Amino acid sequence: MAVEEQTNTIPLLDQLDTKATKRIGDITVANVTEDLMVHKPPISFEEIPGPALLKLLDKYWKYVPLLGTQLFRSVLINRLTEGRLTWNRNIRPLKYLFNEYGPVVRLNGPFAGDIVLIHRPEHIAKVFEEEGDSPTRSGIDVLQHYRLNYRKYRFSGPYNSQGLQSMQWLQTKKVLETPIAKQINKEFEKFEMACDELLIRIRQIKNRQDEVSGDFSNELSRWSMECFWIFMISKKIGFLDSTSYNKNSEITRFIETLATAHHYMSRCETGFQFWRMIDTPYSKKLFSACDIIDGIIGKYIRNAQSHVRNNLSMHEDENQHRLTILENLLFKQRMNPEELATLLMDMIILGVNATTNSQAFLLYYLAKNPRIQRRLHEEVISKTPKDHSFTSKTFIDMPYLNACINECLRLRPAFPYITRLLSKQIILHGYKIPKGTYIIMANQISSQREENFEDPDKFKPDRWLKSSDDSYPQNSYLPFGKGIRNCIGENLAKLEMMLLTIKIIREFIIEYDYADIESRFLMMNVPDRPLRFRFISRN
Repeated sequence: MAVEEQTNTIPLLDQLDTKATKRIGDITVANVTEDLMVHKPPISFEEIPGPALLKLLDKYWKYVPLLGTQLFRSVLINRLTEGRLTWNRNIRPLKYLFNEYGPVVRLNGPFAGDIVLIHRPEHIAKVFEEEGDSPTRSGIDVLQHYRLNYRKYRFSGPYNSQGLQSMQWLQTKKVLETPIAKQINKEFEKFEMACDELLIRIRQIKNRQDEVSGDFSNELSRWSMECFWIFMISKKIGFLDSTSYNKNSEITRFIETLATAHHYMSRCETGFQFWRMIDTPYSKKLFSACDIIDGIIGKYIRNAQSHVRNNLSMHEDENQHRLTILENLLFKQRMNPEELATLLMDMIILGVNATTNSQAFLLYYLAKNPRIQRRLHEEVISKTPKDHSFTSKTFIDMPYLNACINECLRLRPAFPYITRLLSKQIILHGYKIPKGTYIIMANQISSQREENFEDPDKFKPDRWLKSSDDSYPQNSYLPFGKGIRNCIGENLAKLEMMLLTIKIIREFIIEYDYADIESRFLMMNVPDRPLRFRFISRN
């Protein structure tokens, strides 16, 4: 029987386009050319899975004038999940939708257009790749309504869909980003003073068991607000001064009003938006709070205008280095005072509160993990010994401190989702997503998936160290967003958190003896329990 002649090729490879082959060791590998690849046509947008109830409701609700750009309606989601979940318990409704319908979910109901939910890093990456030069994100409808309809402003604000969007906002953002590093270096001593004042306050308010009261979040809010105004006007306002705690003081009124505005803004933005047709109890309280905040902001703007008129010549460029950030926006950038007021209000209501809550969660995680806290203390003491003079370069060589902050923001990012309004059609997971669709990128869910992070529910700062074997997919961790519309205050927020954490860890052992603190969603992640920390002096 004849024996077939052996060949040096694999039969299947003979049938392919071998001009694109390569060898790995003794194995011939074919690079399949594009003409052999199977191209599947994109799946229709209508076929994206999602709750059928919303599609049914949309048939009737499209005639009801309750449509807006805000993406969530907690009442509907609670109904969809048959009451098993509560919206204020973090972002569990979104987890439910992903578990029920898969990695791409379509919500088609009484909203402004269609909404698509995603959480996979590769899908998030695709959205950012296709966002273009002037991406748009969703806005806060009730603040837009307050400004355009209640106050009759021409500007609705930088974070609203009808406000300083696209190139206008990006130009303003660039103006703010450029001097941030210089301003941080210039005013670093004042930032440090604000942190020292909070430590003094902690010593004053803790009881004989070294425990602070449950409203400690107000102290963190005062500290964060002080840092914000140091950045904007290069001057301490005195939010942590003893005289500022008088219940009739403007500062106390400001802090209380900020908490009120945040609370009722969240109330108005979730559920049914009846405030679009009539004034509701929630909208009245929100608008009243916004009036107070707007009035205080207006005072600082007028002071800046007066300072520019009295002390600076409009034609002397050599004097421009003396301008504060606020004066720079008015004098050099010629920003309209009304436009600037809306920018500052949004930065305060969203940015200052975000820093406050992030710092609260960081202290909690350190208190609940004493081994990690001890290791952080060792790094702090080694890098910043007693009588150490702090500068902005102090934090460059503190990897464990950075790791602790990164891990805190992975578990509790200030904002658990990122939104974009598609400027063009894209393909996601094989589905054709049309232009004008709102995309919700659930970055908190992505950063807590087992496939992205090992032991995702545990506070493990070591995963962020270079020596760690752990790695994570790109776009699975985005606490400050990404791309052109990323968070403008990232560097400032991190500096504030690092500086305050160093100061506290040097002076105190932090403990927490009560039930676990989770987060509730009030437009951002907020601790759901009082911050009853124990600050035990190390000396």
